[in-house]
Amino acid sequence: MKIKNKKFVIEFIGNNHLKEFLKISKGRLKKLSEYFQTLHLNENQTLITIKIVSNDEIKFLNKEFRKKNKITDVLSFPDEIASGDIAIADSYITNKNNTINSQNFFMLVGHGLLHLFGYSHYDKQSRENMRFLENMLMHLLGLKKIHED
Repeated sequence: MKIKNKKFVIEFIGNNHLKEFLKISKGRLKKLSEYFQTLHLNENQTLITIKIVSNDEIKFLNKEFRKKNKITDVLSFPDEIASGDIAIADSYITNKNNTINSQNFFMLVGHGLLHLFGYSHYDKQSRENMRFLENMLMHLLGLKKIHED
């Protein structure tokens, strides 16, 4: 499934559970697209790919690109024009009954997109800015905020 607007195209790659989830989440996906369109500073339309991966795959990517030999929840791979790829570990978004948890899914998608658009959380001010933007997104989507003030 793809989300398109004037500034970017987001392509989701995953299994049938993801496809079903995306179908029932169209309203939230539209709001997510509108929110990030305001944060996307590039003039040209860019392509973003979000792939749901296994724990083994995300562990491999984390070791390969960050030199950390452990499973993580989300990895972003930006390029120079505010596009790129995001990998999300399925174990962080999938419930015991193999359905996708909206709270976790949108939290990790939002976090990954913020990284693609140049935001970080490596110092106190950057972390506060990023947390504020994440909480704003979750509020807009009608979900619980992620960070306490």
